[in-house]
This record gives sequence, structure tokens and C-alpha cells, in this order.
Amino acid sequence: MRALRYYLGGFLLLLAVTLMLLYTRPAPDRSLLIVAAPAPQLELLPVYLALSLGFFEDDNCDVRVAYGPFDRAGFQGPLLTACRLEDVMYARTLKHERLKAVAVLTDRENAVLLGREQKPFSWTDAYNQSIISGGPSSSTTAILEYALRQNKILPHREVTLMQNIPENLRVPAFLAGTADFLVLYEPEATLLADRNQAFVAARVYLEERLPLVVLAAEEGSLAQNGHVVSDFNSRLDQARQYLYAHTPKTTASLVGPYFPHLSLSTLEKIIQRGQQEKIWNADGMVHPDTYARLQEVLKQAGELPCPVSYEDVFLSPQPLVLG
Repeated sequence: MRALRYYLGGFLLLLAVTLMLLYTRPAPDRSLLIVAAPAPQLELLPVYLALSLGFFEDDNCDVRVAYGPFDRAGFQGPLLTACRLEDVMYARTLKHERLKAVAVLTDRENAVLLGREQKPFSWTDAYNQSIISGGPSSSTTAILEYALRQNKILPHREVTLMQNIPENLRVPAFLAGTADFLVLYEPEATLLADRNQAFVAARVYLEERLPLVVLAAEEGSLAQNGHVVSDFNSRLDQARQYLYAHTPKTTASLVGPYFPHLSLSTLEKIIQRGQQEKIWNADGMVHPDTYARLQEVLKQAGELPCPVSYEDVFLSPQPLVLG
């Protein structure tokens, strides 16, 4: 019951902040750019940093973050949606929606494989075990399956992947005794580990860097708001440089208000790990080869029905350089 009240209070707080941000009008000479996300997430750290440091204040645009489903009705300004790059690809191939990735936020997974015991882990330990993972179409699941194959374990045959558990029920299911391992994103993984309810077995990522979490927009909106998006990307590039040039403690103190459910010490620990592993894209660049590699991983997982060209997915036909 205490946990329910905690999460309900956090949700109501986020809802109030979102409504306040959205319905406070910008100055008459400034446009409004919305960054929409399901909830506060570490992948958006460069955006939070740019806002906290006032990088957007010199531009003729107010940048605001909105949580939850965003209704475009009546909103004429640019809308950037935080999503995974495969969502942009699937939108084009399956829904025929014309989205483009205008900024890459992360190029390494922010996911952790959690186990029930604190002991040294080898991927071969997953043999004949069960893992609660994300949905089958997620690149996180595709990367997990790739890691298993690399260690000569066949997904779905020599290890059980439980992919049909709703996201909000995965942690409760694991804590109730379901499965041997759980794939979980930060900061939830660290919170569970700090309470000794689970233990970090391995990080779920490939050594090579892949474009993963992006900000995407509709092509029509980009045509009308290209200069606003260009200015936004320039400021985001400044925030990237700041992130990797300053201590986790400094960064945590700046972005702490965006994570009211986390203590500064926990946030600092997560940022430190993210800096060491270079979770966040550091230079605004996406090389076509890394994009091709992501497509290969998704294809091996059986989730990409057909290739999607680099030019169709990214804002620029050349390696994406923001800033």
C-alpha cells in the first residue's frame, strides 16, 4: 500500500508539472517546442541538462518536456517524441508513418540483467533458465538474444524468454518468484539492487555502439520548423559536451529536480555508471555502418520485415551531425 501511494503521488506530481508547462504560454516572440516522453527517463539526460543550464534561453523557442500521451490537436509547433529507433523504423514499414529521427540520445543500452543471487555471472549461467524480458520487437530484447547466441545459447530453446508480461508487472512478477532473471532499465535496476531485492548479473549491451533512443518528429513538422529543430540540436550538443566534461555529482545536482523519486546519491551513482559506459551519445553522430548493424541485430531476431534506408530514418542523408 505504501508503494502504491508513493507511485500515485509521483504520477500526480508529474501530471501537475506537465499541465503547468504545457498551458503556460511562451512569450509572443518565441515559439514552443515540446519534447514528449512517457515519464522522466535517464535517456533524456542531455535535454534536462540543457534546460537546467539555460542553453535554450538565447533561442527564440521555449523548450518544454511533457510526460504521458501528448495530444497534437491544436498544437502547431514542433513536437519531438522520445522513442527507440526501431519504433521509427517499424512506423515506416508497418504503419506507413513518415517519422524521422532528429537527434540520437543514446547509443548503448541502459538495461541490466538482474539475478536473484549476488555471485559472479557468465552468460552460460542462463542455460535452461528463464528471463523476464521486454517485448519481442524491442531492440533491447534483440540485443539480449544476440548476446545469448554469441555464448552458444539458443533463445526460446535453451533459455525461456518471458516476453508477454506487461511492463508495469515485470518487477512484481519477478519479486513474486517468476523467472530466474529480469531485464530492467535504469534507474529501476539500481533501486532494486540497493534494496537487495535483485542483484546485477550483467549489462545488456553490445560492445559496439548502436543508435538506440532518439527524438523523432513527423516529416511535415520538420519542413515547417527546421530552424527551430536546428537550434535545439545545437544546444543539445552543448549539453552532451557538458555531460562528459563534469562530475556525476555536478550533473546529478542539476538534473535532480527532473527525478523527484530518486535521491541525489542514487542519481549520482547511475550517472557515474552511464558516463563510464558512455550510454549517452557523445558527439551527435550516427554513422551509416552502425545503423546497418542495428538492422542486422533486429533482422536476426526476426523483427524487421524489410530494410529501411538510412535516408528515410534520419534527418540528414549524411552521417548525422548535430550542432
